[in-house]
Amino acid sequence: MEIFSPMKLLILLPVAFVALGGEAQALECTDAADQTAMNQCASKQYKATDAAMAKVYKDLMAKVSDEGKPLLRDAERAWIAYRDKECAFETAVTVGGSINPFVLLQCLKTKTEVHMAELKAQLNCEEGDVSCGAQ
Repeated sequence: MEIFSPMKLLILLPVAFVALGGEAQALECTDAADQTAMNQCASKQYKATDAAMAKVYKDLMAKVSDEGKPLLRDAERAWIAYRDKECAFETAVTVGGSINPFVLLQCLKTKTEVHMAELKAQLNCEEGDVSCGAQ
């Protein structure tokens, strides 16, 4: 059984955003008229969440010790693999349906938001907090 790659999904999703600036380009999923529009909206929301998490990760990577950098990198790679497989599992019942991209992207977005909060907690540790990794 092939594990569904989110990158494959993002490549396959039809993206038809008009090149507008800022908030005018934002598409509210609740306003989407059909499944394609909902899928496009979910894709955009996930990409924005993933980009925000990447910034937090980069900031944390800059903060951790040299010894901690490979540990954080390996943990992040393992988390990404977990997230992708968990969302593939959670959305398996929709595979083949037009709603699958939407529910898969929503899962990826939600898991990314939770993980971003975890990274932010590490980023904002107070000195002496022994639960902070390699800082």
